Amino acid sequence: MNEQQVAQPVMYPDDEIDLRELFGILWADKWLIIGITSVAAVISVVVSLLMTEIYHAETVLAAADTDQNNSMMAQLGGAAALLGVSVGSNNGDGVSTAIATLRSHQFISRFIEQNDLLVPLFAAKWNKREKIAEIDNSIYEASTGDWLRDDGVPSSLEAYREFIKILSVSGPDRNTGIVTVAINWHNPQEAAQWVNALVQDLNQDIRARDVQEANDAIAFLRNQLENTQLVDMQRVFYQLIESQTRITMLADVRDEYVFRVIDPAVVPDRKSEPRRALICILGTMLGGMMSLVVVFALHIYRRERI
Repeated sequence: MNEQQVAQPVMYPDDEIDLRELFGILWADKWLIIGITSVAAVISVVVSLLMTEIYHAETVLAAADTDQNNSMMAQLGGAAALLGVSVGSNNGDGVSTAIATLRSHQFISRFIEQNDLLVPLFAAKWNKREKIAEIDNSIYEASTGDWLRDDGVPSSLEAYREFIKILSVSGPDRNTGIVTVAINWHNPQEAAQWVNALVQDLNQDIRARDVQEANDAIAFLRNQLENTQLVDMQRVFYQLIESQTRITMLADVRDEYVFRVIDPAVVPDRKSEPRRALICILGTMLGGMMSLVVVFALHIYRRERI
C-alpha cells in the first residue's frame, strides 16, 4: 500500500443544503428581494394608516352586597321551592344571570331602540381630524330619515350582531368576583357613554324584574295565608312575605341593584387598535418571505430550462 494516499473527493448528499450556493442565489436576485419586501412594507404602512382607529372604554363592576339577605333566603329556600315561589335572584347566581341578560338579544335590542343607536351603528363614521362623528349620506339620509341601504332599515337581529361585535364582557374573576364590561368603538365619546348606560339599564332591568316577581309572590302568599289555618304554615308564609318585601325595599333604595360600579368608564384618549407598528413589521416580514419564495421558484424554473 502506498504511503501517499490519494485524497478522495467529499461527496455530499443531494438533499444537503450548500450555504454558498444558497447565498449566491439570494445575492443574484437581491434587488428582486429588496423590491418585493419594500412594496410589502409600503402596502402595510398604507393599510395601517387607512384602518379605522378603535377606542376601548371599560367599566369595572362588583356584585352588589347582599350578604345580610342571603342567610334568610337560604333558610326559606326549601319552603319557597315547595310553594313555587322565588326568593329573589340577587345572590351568587344573580351575577351569572345578569351577565347572560347583558349579552341577550332581548336586552341589547331594547337598549339599541331606547337609545336610537341604529344610525351610529350602521351609518356613522369618525372624523379623526375634527374629532366628530359624521353620517354617511350614502347609507342614511338624516334630513328625511330614510335608509338608502339595499336592505332598508336594519333589523333588530342585524343591530344585535353589530353591537355584540363591539361589546366584551369578562368575569367574574374567581378570586375577586370583578366583572369588566367594555365597548370597542371608533367614537370614544360614544364608547364610554354606551358602557355606562348599559350597566345602568341592566341594573334597572333586573331590579324591575325582581320587584315584579316579588309583588306577584307577595300576592300569592297572602292568598295562601288567608286559606290556611295551620299555625306552622302561617309562620312560613309570614317569613316568605317578609323576604319578598325586603327585595322590594332593597330595590327602592339602591340604584346599583346587581352590579356596583367600582370604576366607571371614561372617554379614552388613546386608541387601542390598530397596532400600526406591529402591522408594519408583520407586513414587511411577510413580504420578505414571499420574496424568498419567488426567488427560489425562479431559480428552479431557470435550472429546469437549461
